[in-house]
Amino acid sequence: MNSGRGGPYATLIVLTFVSLLTMYVEAMVIPSLPKIESILSASSEQAAWIVSSYLVVGAAVAPLFGKLGDVYGKKKLYLVSLSVYTLAVLLAGFSPNVYFLIAIRAVQGFGFSLFPLSLAIVTDIFPKEKVALAQGIISAMVAIGMTIGMIAGAYIEEYFGWRMMFHIGFVFAAFMLFFAYIVIGSVAPPHEEKVDYLSTVILSSGTALILIYLTETPYRGWLSFEQLILLFLGMLLFSGYLFYASKASNPLISLNLLKKKNVLVANLSGFLSGVAMFTLFLGVIYYSEELPPYGLGLSVLSAAFTLFPATLAMIFIAPLAGSATSTVGPKYVLIYGSLVSMTGFWLMINYRATPLQLVIDSFITGVGVVSIMIPMVNMIAVSMPPENVAVGLGFNTMVRFLGSSVGPVLAATFMTDYKYYVVYGTTASVFKEMFSEAGTLAFNYIFLTGLIFSFLTLIVSFFADNYKSKNLSVSVPA
Repeated sequence: MNSGRGGPYATLIVLTFVSLLTMYVEAMVIPSLPKIESILSASSEQAAWIVSSYLVVGAAVAPLFGKLGDVYGKKKLYLVSLSVYTLAVLLAGFSPNVYFLIAIRAVQGFGFSLFPLSLAIVTDIFPKEKVALAQGIISAMVAIGMTIGMIAGAYIEEYFGWRMMFHIGFVFAAFMLFFAYIVIGSVAPPHEEKVDYLSTVILSSGTALILIYLTETPYRGWLSFEQLILLFLGMLLFSGYLFYASKASNPLISLNLLKKKNVLVANLSGFLSGVAMFTLFLGVIYYSEELPPYGLGLSVLSAAFTLFPATLAMIFIAPLAGSATSTVGPKYVLIYGSLVSMTGFWLMINYRATPLQLVIDSFITGVGVVSIMIPMVNMIAVSMPPENVAVGLGFNTMVRFLGSSVGPVLAATFMTDYKYYVVYGTTASVFKEMFSEAGTLAFNYIFLTGLIFSFLTLIVSFFADNYKSKNLSVSVPA
């Protein structure tokens, strides 16, 4: 174990703030999309790609950067990722048109590799019994950064303009790059081996095509010819990777590792909980802003604040979930998180008539979601050989990205299919109608989707092999 140049806890602080920063920057864009769309004369489809280009590239490169971290050193790849991300955030604020902004947001996608690399670094520098706690703190930054980003983004866009969001993000990113260079030491020694770039291209291309298919679904439909071609090619490349990896001597990530029971459970849980998490965020935000009688009619800023109590809870719940993972084992924490998440989504379906009810519902659901994330990443870190931890976490990040991309598409589909009209003014012989984007059924189905995927996570959780950190030196479960 190597504690790093600044010690394990100083390193953890830097890694935590960088994770918070990256999620903040990504989330702050969401409430500003309508304004960016208007100012840059973009279509709604192009505006969607301002978010999706980051997701597509981030998911595609995460396994590769994890592998490169294992081979050439995690700190080195961490600094490369953060440097590219920082430069891209700077340039985004000076975008002359929507095409440049989409392209530079795609470059920002390289920064999402920071998350699995952070988890791999704390796996190296903390004692076994503290690893889950450290991973829990970093993992909580995903939800916390998203909520803070949506609140801050709405405020900054309203008073200073959307470009200022990126300028402020760049200043913070530059500071964190400096501190990362100073504080993070050389962690576990690199594992010298040849990187199989062909398997990387196959896996990354398949991931990208499936994510493009999901991004275009709200605009082109699930079953249009162009969409089916994208889906077919993406699935073909995924199948091609599985075939290639079964034959190659050193693929990007070995099938033998992916077939380990706890790795398989963690990746399935990652995909399923990714769907659930984004139905939570998008369902709450859209329902909060939707006009009565089908929503609460809140402002963008007030809607973002409905998630804030859940975010505060995650700050405290994440370390507790990490400690519980170490003491009682990941299986029981996964089961607990799934049950709590299911309860929260059930409440959202049945009790959401006031802002206070929605706050309580999102609080409970958020506790469940973050309680799923912590044992999931710990199972990957524990089950992988030390020389494959970063690539294993990178693959898990890719899988969770796929799930996170399914959530918004399902939400958009429900809101498109279940539209309502509301009478807002009448005369003796004429009545006027106000268009509502989504009605009661749309939001019921969105939250029901979250409940179903939380239930599926619960089912998968029962197949996990449990372990306790104090016993890891004796036996590591497959």
